[in-house]
Amino acid sequence: MYQHCVGLGYHCESTYQLRRITGSDRAHFFDWLDLDFESVLEAVATDFRTVLRPGLVEPFDDGRCALDRGSDIRFFHDFHPAAPGPLTQADIDRELPVVRAKYQALAERWRALSSSADRVLYVHHDAFDELAAADLRRLRATLAAEHPGHRFALLWLRRTAPEDADRLPPGIAWGTVAAAPGRWEGDDDQWDAAFAALHRLDPAQLWPRHQPPLGDRHR
Repeated sequence: MYQHCVGLGYHCESTYQLRRITGSDRAHFFDWLDLDFESVLEAVATDFRTVLRPGLVEPFDDGRCALDRGSDIRFFHDFHPAAPGPLTQADIDRELPVVRAKYQALAERWRALSSSADRVLYVHHDAFDELAAADLRRLRATLAAEHPGHRFALLWLRRTAPEDADRLPPGIAWGTVAAAPGRWEGDDDQWDAAFAALHRLDPAQLWPRHQPPLGDRHR
């Protein structure tokens, strides 16, 4: 049903599981990042311009990662200390140009995909059951506004079933993936079951539903 499956956070569990399930290790912008839902919305809505601006990235969590104060995204895997010990500001300043170039390339990949005729399934892992159906509607509206004509659907994965699932419109499905204590990768069986239920996302419900796929519009 979908040519691409793209993760939208919350953290490394979703990246690992999406790559395991799809068999694709093609990188996307939000892979391996630790970020809140609002950071995803802001990054998409600003075309990623708020991410990794010079002077706004600093050591965080006792030097275990770098925090981008401009986007509130936490980078656990892109910055590395030059010597044993915690990450320092000097480490971040030294590596920032290379990390910025990486994410600029990933932003360009995002733009190319969202302007193509391909069908995309976006997956947001609500790892702490913080969101409501209205938030997923905001996410869909943001994606649609930034990328008119983009053919996509959303999968909202939580730890427990949402109380307002009946308020989700067509094109947004939900599932549950229970936590796996002591295993950052998550529970493989839980994730497999969530993806096995994707028949609920019929391609006819892709957003925008009133338009044919991009490649068919001028035939």
